[in-house]
Amino acid sequence: MAEDGPPQAATAASTMRTDVYIDRERHLAELAAIASKPAATALSGDIATPGDFVTVEIAGKPLIVTRASDGGVHAMHNSCAHRGATVESRERGSARVLSCKFHAWSYNLDGELRAVADKGVFSATPCTRGLRPVQCEERHGIIWVTADPSAPMLSVRDWLGSELDDLLASLQLDTMIPHAVTDLEVSANWKLLTDGFLELYHLKYLHRQTIAPYFPANLTRPLRFGQHLGNAIPKNRMLQDLANQPRDEWQVYRGTTMPIVLMPGTVIEWQAGHVEVFSLRPDPTDPGRTQVRLWLAVPADRADESDLWDRNWERVVETVTDEDFAVAEDVQRNAQAGVADELLIGANEELLLEHMAAVDQLVSERC
Repeated sequence: MAEDGPPQAATAASTMRTDVYIDRERHLAELAAIASKPAATALSGDIATPGDFVTVEIAGKPLIVTRASDGGVHAMHNSCAHRGATVESRERGSARVLSCKFHAWSYNLDGELRAVADKGVFSATPCTRGLRPVQCEERHGIIWVTADPSAPMLSVRDWLGSELDDLLASLQLDTMIPHAVTDLEVSANWKLLTDGFLELYHLKYLHRQTIAPYFPANLTRPLRFGQHLGNAIPKNRMLQDLANQPRDEWQVYRGTTMPIVLMPGTVIEWQAGHVEVFSLRPDPTDPGRTQVRLWLAVPADRADESDLWDRNWERVVETVTDEDFAVAEDVQRNAQAGVADELLIGANEELLLEHMAAVDQLVSERC
């Protein structure tokens, strides 16, 4: 591809209605689908020590994610088994037990009921109901949680598929530690935020002043792992190096940016030695709003190269917020105003249609 240039279109452009970004009934169905699959709720380093916890909201469901004394991870609804009050209001912290401020019911770090306040006057029979658990698994340096407790059991490897799971393992994501994290409030539908990772048509135009000079235009290798999609994008410098090296000496990952959009709502972007993780968290009621938690994770043995990682962090936050997400907000406004009711999707943007089809399939499975 580097020698011949990007392939010419073999099919005509397609169309897509913008109803998929603004319809509230559809949005609620998508939330139910998101809650039924693993979502990135934290990095392993966010709860590195027994007793550490974070609170998050996935698909409108408030959760507590903890690391117990045995080192295992647990997730449960952040709602007291007594009267439904929020158990932990802090965003993160460390605790030996979880305690509800309403009536002081307390729970172990795995959600098991520990104590009922004044239990002798509360009930003539023992209470045993703890916090409602949900599926939780630590894999590839990420804590994955399935927010719907009624969802079928599904391991992360089975959800990813063996090929993608092996790829993430080969990148050694589980050896990386968090360098920076931020929360972004974006006025756009969550699916619009995945679009920038699934096509490169925009790169040399939208990112002209930021990252475009590092990449060849329109040059990408589409990646398909079942319902999960992505791109392998070479940097200019890597292509120059490969041209002068025997093929059996190529080190492709070292010079490749590789965003992978996981179905639904998580993006892992490999960046030639470090990784960015985007957790897309749609608003519980408004299809035009999404919270994005963005992490930068770096190799533990290079964590002291803080100047390098700070530069990378500044670049990704600037590029994503001021360019990619800003354009997504433009599209959302125009769709809601009714002036962009139908979009043209080019042959070089085919992954956008494949992603939408995967969302439709997931929603239909939940109905």
